[in-house]
Amino acid sequence: MPARRRQRLILALVALLVSIPGAVPAAVADDRPFREFDESFKNWKLYCQLWTGTRQVECELSTRGINDRTARLVWLRSTDRWREGLRFRVSADSLDLDRLVRVWADRAVFKPDSPCKAFRFETNTCAVSDPDINRRMVEKIAPAPEVSIVGQSPAGEKTEVRFPLSGFREAVERSEAIRALAGRPWATSAGGN
Repeated sequence: MPARRRQRLILALVALLVSIPGAVPAAVADDRPFREFDESFKNWKLYCQLWTGTRQVECELSTRGINDRTARLVWLRSTDRWREGLRFRVSADSLDLDRLVRVWADRAVFKPDSPCKAFRFETNTCAVSDPDINRRMVEKIAPAPEVSIVGQSPAGEKTEVRFPLSGFREAVERSEAIRALAGRPWATSAGGN
């Protein structure tokens, strides 16, 4: 076999190995400045990055809606700055976020009446921007089977979008364990940490 042909074959084999997940030795992947965690807990997906140099942790917990698969409930957590708490992303056709939106958990409405306000950085998103209200809401919903947001459609009809909470507590606990690896607390101040 000519040397050029052998060299092309070796390069093709290396390219093939790199494209197969898990085929590249761990030592090659360890030169990244962060560690990734991508895990599922029943209905919840957890994705975190732990930046070893700065000890910064960024995590996203998310689930899809039960009765509206385009809807998502997302919570971004960071050790560097407050990320605006729980966010309910819904279709513009299902809920009018400019009207009153109530959050229900464990068969009771969460107080204050409308803790979720339109989030200006993401379309059709309602965010629990107050850190204390967000903390209380997480405590309230963690043991519940589901959480829902109730409001009105653009046509004025009562609308409810439900989200499953199965696996939520486990995802939160796992994000806490990843944060503990960095040895830093989550940012919880709305004033930008």
